[in-house]
Amino acid sequence: MEEHKKILATPEPVHTDVLTSVDMHVATSERIYEIGREFTQGFEFLASYPKSVTFFGSTQFKEDHPYYIQARNLAQKIVHELGYAVITGGGPGIMEAANRGAQEAGGKSIGLTIRLPKEQVMNQYMTNHVDFYYFFSRKVCLTYSAEAFIYCPGGYGTMDEFFEIITLLQTRKIPQVPVILVGKEYWTKIIDFLKDSLLSLATISEEDLSLFHIVDSDDEVISIIRNAKVRESVPYKGLKVNPVEPSVDLPLYQKHCVPCEGGTPPFTPAKNTEYLKRVNEWIMVDDVSIEKILLFKDFNEAMAFMNRVAVIAEAEGHHPDMTLFGWNKLKISLSTHAISGLSENDFVLASKIDQIRL
Repeated sequence: MEEHKKILATPEPVHTDVLTSVDMHVATSERIYEIGREFTQGFEFLASYPKSVTFFGSTQFKEDHPYYIQARNLAQKIVHELGYAVITGGGPGIMEAANRGAQEAGGKSIGLTIRLPKEQVMNQYMTNHVDFYYFFSRKVCLTYSAEAFIYCPGGYGTMDEFFEIITLLQTRKIPQVPVILVGKEYWTKIIDFLKDSLLSLATISEEDLSLFHIVDSDDEVISIIRNAKVRESVPYKGLKVNPVEPSVDLPLYQKHCVPCEGGTPPFTPAKNTEYLKRVNEWIMVDDVSIEKILLFKDFNEAMAFMNRVAVIAEAEGHHPDMTLFGWNKLKISLSTHAISGLSENDFVLASKIDQIRL
């Protein structure tokens, strides 16, 4: 009986953590910052390789497999005869074969690698590489500016990359870049499926079957690449959309900072007073800045919060002044430096900081 009472008296702990809209906003800001950083880093990295060919294919083939041997030899010829850089995902199998061939030929052997929960197996034949966390940003960079895409036999990943590229070609979202399918025995079966199942139902057209080349010989591949136009990257020709003014009724933490180059005057003292009422316990300093001092339980908590503010500020394009003093106090000062005063941007960021502190 006593044992029964003890069990009743110590119930399982109830987890009360709830993902709030504020948590989601912070998480989104952090991810947007990381995604933007990866794209910027990737595009700047690729700018060093204006003429390149990207290889795709299975990770499973070993060095004695015929497809591995073919990819290795082909990469050597691309370097020797064309002088192009060879780009892969930096992993094993076909990627390793292509990097290996390029390196052995004395060329630029490039890897766009991916960070995985378990360490990625990176091949040893890259002369340079750049690391990614997100698969989609890595995929964009793998296909961003290559003069040709070479697909060796592979699995789901290779199929995903192949069908994405021909979809972009079909819809004219990218220029007409050669897509070269190496290995007729393998790829003919895939194309037969497209003809029997898709073309027969008219979900694709006969023209769509000409978006790629199926080849067996290295000489055919070299000829196609040699005749391909060198790309300067993928131009963006999106629709111009007139900006929509955000509703003044939106809470400040749901708005976003807008670029400010000093073309508008700072808020008036009356406007400052009006906006100060919409944030939580910030102090006005000479009508040119607002500041707040936050107290934390220890140094680590203060540092962690400062880093979260930095991530949000970076995503918003804002530059707060932050000072950590004592061992648990953080002072944050906000102003729009370009206009030597305050703008809505400062109160937007202040509101976002309030939200993550709640």
